[in-house]
Amino acid sequence: MSTKRRGLPVMAWVVLALVVAIGAGWVLAKREKKESKEGDGVAHQPTPSNSPTPASSQSPLEMALAPLMEPEGQAHAGYAGSASCRECHQEIYDQWIASNHGMAERPLNDKLDKEAFDPAHVFTHGTQTSEACVRNGKPAVKALGFDNHVETYSIERVIGHDPLRQFLVKGPGNRLQTLEATWDPHKKEWFNVYGNEDRKPGEWGHWTGRGMVWNTMCASCHNTRVRKNYDEKTDTFHTTMAEMTVSCGSCHGPMKEHVEWRRKYPDKALKDPTIVKHTPEQKIETCATCHARRTEITGDFKPGDSFFDHHVLAIVDESNLFYPDGQVWDEDYEYSAFRGSKMHAAGVKCLDCHNPHTAKVFTKDNSLCMRCHVGNVQPFPKAPAINMLTHTFHQLDSAGSQCINCHMPQTTYMQRHPRHDHGFTIPDPLLTKQFGIPNACNRCHTDKDVDWSLAAVEKWYGDKMNRPERQRTQVIASAKRGDPAARNGLLALLASDKESGSWKGTAIRMLDPWMTDPAVYQAVMKQATHADPVVRTAVARALEPLLQQGGPPEARSTLHTLLQDPVRSVRTTAAWSLKSTLDLSTQQGKELLHMLDHNADMPSGQMQKGAFWFARNEPERGLEHFLRAAKFDGGSAGIRHELAVAYSLVGKPQDALRELQEAIKLDPRQAEYQFKLALAWNELGDMDQTIKALEETVKLDPRHPRAWFNLGLARNAKKDTAGAIAALRQGEVVNPADPTIPYARATIHAQLGQTEEARQAAMRALQIQPNYTDARQLLMMLQRGPMR
Repeated sequence: MSTKRRGLPVMAWVVLALVVAIGAGWVLAKREKKESKEGDGVAHQPTPSNSPTPASSQSPLEMALAPLMEPEGQAHAGYAGSASCRECHQEIYDQWIASNHGMAERPLNDKLDKEAFDPAHVFTHGTQTSEACVRNGKPAVKALGFDNHVETYSIERVIGHDPLRQFLVKGPGNRLQTLEATWDPHKKEWFNVYGNEDRKPGEWGHWTGRGMVWNTMCASCHNTRVRKNYDEKTDTFHTTMAEMTVSCGSCHGPMKEHVEWRRKYPDKALKDPTIVKHTPEQKIETCATCHARRTEITGDFKPGDSFFDHHVLAIVDESNLFYPDGQVWDEDYEYSAFRGSKMHAAGVKCLDCHNPHTAKVFTKDNSLCMRCHVGNVQPFPKAPAINMLTHTFHQLDSAGSQCINCHMPQTTYMQRHPRHDHGFTIPDPLLTKQFGIPNACNRCHTDKDVDWSLAAVEKWYGDKMNRPERQRTQVIASAKRGDPAARNGLLALLASDKESGSWKGTAIRMLDPWMTDPAVYQAVMKQATHADPVVRTAVARALEPLLQQGGPPEARSTLHTLLQDPVRSVRTTAAWSLKSTLDLSTQQGKELLHMLDHNADMPSGQMQKGAFWFARNEPERGLEHFLRAAKFDGGSAGIRHELAVAYSLVGKPQDALRELQEAIKLDPRQAEYQFKLALAWNELGDMDQTIKALEETVKLDPRHPRAWFNLGLARNAKKDTAGAIAALRQGEVVNPADPTIPYARATIHAQLGQTEEARQAAMRALQIQPNYTDARQLLMMLQRGPMR
């Protein structure tokens, strides 16, 4: 089980934003609520009303469930159970049953677990003390738990095997919660899976919180064909599964028909007609279901299905999930990094290196890699030949000569679980020096600095280091820093025929700040027919802001095309982008509702639902979901921020102010919270506090263009015209592509009688946006004479 927020949405679920426009008198203007008049190309139904739902009517999930998921009883009935495989596959069964997959989840076992509880173990972590012991003849852990009370919790079962084991206890609402107290079977000791963190009850990530609910965070990857079965009305689970642990059926699918046919026809020379062989890509996507950072959209994957019909994959983007070169940063598992690698592009599959029944690699030395990297070897004849004597510049028997240490560096998660990065990246100290991206050289040579490593690789490899992957990373890293110069590099990456779909998806995600630029959105829309669903999903996500901003009609028509995509993750993303007018009775509408309901047990899912209802012009209904998200995770600054936005949109500025102040207490370094605080103070009519919050915003983030813009307007409202002009000029430097900033400055110059300065600023706005009507009208007025 992960201690990170696995499965948090990777789409832009929460899209509420406080929009500030130039208003009369050049003060911060209040928001206007506008209802979209554009169609989405599909049949419409009336926007749902606020009237009570009849008791006999079905919930959105119930309406969507029948056509979208196989009935649970029918689905689970198709699994024969792993024990039945043993009859014919004894050797394979023995490999599997002792593997981490075979032991992924299990009941308590005296042989394996007794030493962890008997004799009792007491250990301290942070300010807390826990005890593993035996109570009433059953293993238990005494710890700080629900309601901030120390209690003794009986162990229900075990998840994980090697290198660590976690334990499940009962929680409210039919939950199973995963304890932070974790057993290391190698060192024979207990430890806190959170490390030095001192998490407390009430926090999302504490073992009693939503972040450690087995039903959501663990069950589907530690068991077979799990149905979460969350009931939002009662906030309870009724989770079921076809079989406990990662069974034979987890990879081979329902095999009851095969078992029955083989028992009827035991002659192995006969070919079983019930067997459907999976393609190599289907096999890798089966692995990916659990070995990927992803968002679930169905909760019902089975082997043979497309990964992208059930999940949205997390990729390198503006977040800190991954480093710009594709290395894992957060707990990202293997698939995303691997999918962006040259190895995946060359056709390498999981099972080329891993035994499918033990999950271990075939060999732990360089011979595994050298099966292919000797030149012209099938099935990868294009794999470059590597001469180990001249390639590594390390002693052949040293750690530095091991392929995986340089190209698959390890990161330790959960305190005791080192995992290899599957991006197969090339160590590049220059990227460390420029952007802080880790390199394998300094991971090993911790006593040396990056300049030492950089000098070494430049001496050894010279110009070979200046490869396309380095240039790609530099562009993405620059974009993450907000560098306007990254735009052209991202467009070149998007247009390249040498980049994989994963990296094109990244380019689209990183182009978000420039989506109103015609050249950018046209380049993005061209990718709507790309063969890779990751790219089409990125397109569907990227076009949503254009709809909100009254963008080009072709953006909506492109989304309508993606709404008919054969891959469900693409359809659902397009449906989300069109949510304000989407007909919920259509297949796409039902799929979207199903996804919303499936994820409603998490605070992120509640925020997503809140955003959905705000978009549907049902703000009070949306606010209910934001309040529930805050109840699920009261310690999240981000949720407090979004709740504040929701309060503002329903006309409760005082409540919005309170939530923003709480968000800032939780995360005082977040510039955006200070920016929204400024807007809240403005709405309450306190211009001095507005200016104070805006000045704090640009102190925290000097590259926040809207803060500079609004600071200029606010200072102008207080008759500080020199300060206003200075702030607007800084805003122009930060975002030279925004015509509203020079236009605002032009009006101030005009009011001051500074005609030439006003004219130049207005012309600057028109250079950026030639059809900027207000700027053109101002320029015409200036030509008639000074404005006072």
